[in-house]
Amino acid sequence: MLGNETLVEKNNESIITFDVKVSLGAMKTVSVVIADDHPLVRKAIKQSFRHKPEVAFTGEAGDGIELLNLIAEKRPDIAIIDLEMPKMDGYKAILKLHTLYPETKTIAFSGFLNDANQKRAIEMGAHASISKNESTQAFVQALEAVVAGEQYHSDVSCTHYVEPPRNNSDGVLTLREKQILSLIAEGKTSRQIGKTFNISQWTVDKHRSNIRTKLGHSSLAETVRYAIERGYIDRR
Repeated sequence: MLGNETLVEKNNESIITFDVKVSLGAMKTVSVVIADDHPLVRKAIKQSFRHKPEVAFTGEAGDGIELLNLIAEKRPDIAIIDLEMPKMDGYKAILKLHTLYPETKTIAFSGFLNDANQKRAIEMGAHASISKNESTQAFVQALEAVVAGEQYHSDVSCTHYVEPPRNNSDGVLTLREKQILSLIAEGKTSRQIGKTFNISQWTVDKHRSNIRTKLGHSSLAETVRYAIERGYIDRR
């Protein structure tokens, strides 16, 4: 989990680049771009800022090379980058950005953030590192810290990635919950899902709560990745 005090020099997770305009509190407006090879994950991350009208996402990339081209064009203040991307991974992208565009601050993030890859990301020049499984508030806090010129890193000192069990999680979900999970991962709102199944928004919200409790998810990004891995939705 992210600790506000854990502003250690550790960085190494999937860094997503967002070209966003952010003015958090008394901070100046900031441009941000996001890079991740899963469009649905990019969409989920953006959802973390849905209550931040001052944040405007202006660019997305699906791989490291596309990200570099995007930054050359946009010259954003912040780039949020996934560490595991095709063509050019997040580590190499961060290093190149640190060299070519030092004015752009980088936030690395990954679904498999641990002590080793976090350290590598920091060595490449990442200013923040966060796990995709963190709470949505953690993403906002990481961005605020970097904008303020600080470092922000998930506390993974005791974390070692272990492949999550896949034997009975699906069996815990009801058929309706699986159907709703697939629509959640596609970015549908509770209201839209309710209309699809002719049920109330309150009922959908109850299903969403049950799904997160049963799967142990703390963020929408984690739910999206789970749905992709289980084949509930297309990766494109």
